[in-house]
Amino acid sequence: MKMDIEKFKKVIRSEKLPVRFSSHEFIQEYCNLFEENYIRNLLPERGGYRKLHGPIGSYLRRKEMELGIRKINAIPDKNVKGNMTKCALWEKINNGKL
Repeated sequence: MKMDIEKFKKVIRSEKLPVRFSSHEFIQEYCNLFEENYIRNLLPERGGYRKLHGPIGSYLRRKEMELGIRKINAIPDKNVKGNMTKCALWEKINNGKL
């Protein structure tokens, strides 16, 4: 998936995303806002969930200053398949105003 920083910023500014959010919550809100793009990148030939979600988490980490977020910790959380996994917990800085 081509990462678009403006789309990521829009997700972070979304009122539906709390000040503290998990990577899973970010992905869910990304899907809500950009469903067509998300689904297009889930096609089996593109590798499914892991090939899409891993790079999204990595991009959040690499661009946290530009996105106005910071990683707090890793937490246990249910992924889209309902399995408990660890994922990053993020916090909006400056109330997510970019």
